[in-house]
Amino acid sequence: MSEGFKRMVFAALLCVITEISYTQGFGQNGWTIATPSRLTGKEGKTTVLICKFTHPHPGYPGNITVTWKEVRANVMLYSYTNYPSLNSQSVVFENMILQNMNKRYQVLGNPRENDASIIIKQLSLHDNYQQYICLVNLSHYPNETSQSSIQTITVVPASRNDLVPVTGKRGDPATLPCAFNPCKWLSQSVTVLWMKASPDKESTILNQTRFLCAGCHYVDTVTVNEGQRYELTGNLTQGDASIRVRDLWLNDSSIYFCHVHVRIGNQENVTQDVVRLQVDAPATILELSALRENGTGTVIVCRVVGEPFANITWVDPKGSPVSRGVTVTREPVRHQTLGKLHNPALRGTYSCVAENKHGRDSQQIDFPSTDNNYSNFIVGMLCLIPLIKFLLLLVTGIILFMKIKD
Repeated sequence: MSEGFKRMVFAALLCVITEISYTQGFGQNGWTIATPSRLTGKEGKTTVLICKFTHPHPGYPGNITVTWKEVRANVMLYSYTNYPSLNSQSVVFENMILQNMNKRYQVLGNPRENDASIIIKQLSLHDNYQQYICLVNLSHYPNETSQSSIQTITVVPASRNDLVPVTGKRGDPATLPCAFNPCKWLSQSVTVLWMKASPDKESTILNQTRFLCAGCHYVDTVTVNEGQRYELTGNLTQGDASIRVRDLWLNDSSIYFCHVHVRIGNQENVTQDVVRLQVDAPATILELSALRENGTGTVIVCRVVGEPFANITWVDPKGSPVSRGVTVTREPVRHQTLGKLHNPALRGTYSCVAENKHGRDSQQIDFPSTDNNYSNFIVGMLCLIPLIKFLLLLVTGIILFMKIKD
């Protein structure tokens, strides 16, 4: 069975298990609050808890408090207040976190845009079939608190086969695939949310909604496009939510995941896909210099950037590889290798050769030995002797002239 066919089957099955009713909460006093009744996430990854609401107070300027609870245990998982900042000439709304159990939750939606959605991180099988509700409160209208209906999460067990590998080179574009099955068509809208995992958090890089209708052109609404570097290139009508990343950077290497929300009448499908992007770059020497280190003598430094990490070779003035006095350290966050040659023994030109599987770079530096430096000092002093003699003669002449004059 081909890998492409497996992915199509997986997407179809995932679509079936994530077809959900987009239900209304307990609306009253002009409020409505809507959440999907079921959604899906993958073990070890993140997913989005969706909560959209309306209230009868347009342009409301006061505090909005959003609270998420787990229903069965009746535990508050996450709560924050969105408030107007008083430290700016213009009104700026900020979030004050009130509760964040185990630091697993993060704000995603903007309450000022009637969106109280949040992110839940590091899903585990323990989260399977957990039930959540969303509550929204306006501080000026405390009696109008609105509560959503129950939202149940299904956790798909992790599988290495689900992680799609993508490789690109620094400066080139790359396409991150995301497959989903809309199951039915003539949908009202498709929202594509792409996120990037980093060591300490997940950041949204693209959030785009495409409104569709039969026989008319689509309309896009883009609320997030980090650095304007991302473009939705997949054909959504064929279940493709792939994006194109332009001008790859080395720090683009990460795990990415997409959430696709398909609205079909009063139903919504939620699908998640995961991609690993590896950005490669040829070895390039950034710096080659000589300096003195306190207590250790003289050192030649060669700093190299590249992915995978570069191997550094030193060549002495006689053309022979140098192994003695060599140290190498790596800086993973910066994708750099730092090579040092301590106390070179010979006088002349040294070469730093950096190489990985994508390329090779070399630079040279003229490095006099310590003895040569001392010799240069002696030569310099000898050059000063005629000047010193001239000054002595001049001073002697002035003294004699003054005595004769007297």
